[in-house]
Amino acid sequence: MKRLVFLLCGLSLMAVSCGPSSFLMDVEMRDISRSGLDLGRKTFSVVYIDNGDFADSTFSASAADGFAQTLESGYFSGERVINVYRLDSIPGADYSSRDTLVNILMDVGTDVVFLIEPPELGCPRVLEPVKVRTGGAVPADSSYLSEVEVPFLVRLDVYDSMNKADSVFSFTGRSTVRPVAYSDGNDPDDIIAMKAARAIGEPAATVGRKLADSFLSTWKNESYSVIYYDSGRWLDAAYAASDYRWKDAMDIWMGLLDTGNLQKRSCAEYNISLACYMLGDYALALEWLDRSDSDCPLYQSRSLRQKISSRIK
Repeated sequence: MKRLVFLLCGLSLMAVSCGPSSFLMDVEMRDISRSGLDLGRKTFSVVYIDNGDFADSTFSASAADGFAQTLESGYFSGERVINVYRLDSIPGADYSSRDTLVNILMDVGTDVVFLIEPPELGCPRVLEPVKVRTGGAVPADSSYLSEVEVPFLVRLDVYDSMNKADSVFSFTGRSTVRPVAYSDGNDPDDIIAMKAARAIGEPAATVGRKLADSFLSTWKNESYSVIYYDSGRWLDAAYAASDYRWKDAMDIWMGLLDTGNLQKRSCAEYNISLACYMLGDYALALEWLDRSDSDCPLYQSRSLRQKISSRIK
């Protein structure tokens, strides 16, 4: 950032003509997630199906919470804004159908709904108990700890109302969770497995967090040209843009549109298009770029148009 400010100051001192100048900004842009879905600037809800089985329901509820927390960290700076809903299982229901997801989405009122279907939990395998070693006294009935390996398969269905495909995307994950159970070291395996089922929530929350990783935005560095003239308001806008204050910069550029100089007006329109793009309004960005091209085509326009078009496919 300091280098950019120095560059702008230098340009203002070295200007030798009344024509426009430009500088490049390197910006880290939010890109589509590894799932292939572009979820930036959208609202989410998470729904899990409760089939009445204690272990299944505990797994799903905890996974849903972990899933929501990861999305909140990635898209909302950790603010708790994603609601998690429980839905009773309906025999024979197809939870991956578009109609089902659309109906749920209409009820929850968000742009995107994630639905976690009941997991398929495999046969538990009880590992050898291990003596608990702590600095203090341990109750006899909790003096041993046993890990229980539980294989699982979980299915996640996603419907994004703003995705042009207008279809449900389904993802399947398969792995093993290891809840733990405490005992006196003599409990039979079925008792240990039952105790571990009550503790399946914690590892299931980790499963949910890992599932959500695929839906977090990836990031890529891109370069963008900002156009300015060697005069007060133009430089003020350039400084605001270099500080990523796009709304402030756009307000200044809007005030520079009232001019009979088509080149200056085109430059302001191009910059407004860039600001709209940075603020996530891609349709409006395209409109302003069309105005710029109509008034006076700029060589910077083509690159920006390609970036805008890639966002509104």
